[in-house]
Amino acid sequence: MVTREEVIAEIQKMPEKHLDELYRIIKNYEMLGGEDESNQSVMAKLRQIKISASPDFSIKANLYDLEEQNAK
Repeated sequence: MVTREEVIAEIQKMPEKHLDELYRIIKNYEMLGGEDESNQSVMAKLRQIKISASPDFSIKANLYDLEEQNAK
């Protein structure tokens, strides 16, 4: 596991011109939930997936032109 001191040491090595970008990355990470996201189970992540298809898609999938749908 990386320690805070190791992270700070790497930041101190960075050229000044990259600090704005690094700061934005850190802030975005905080806004997305940071640590909580990595602790989320695989099943919880899979439950968040939404599929847009007709109600009978699972029964009649072979009747749909799937390649044409992917092009849209």
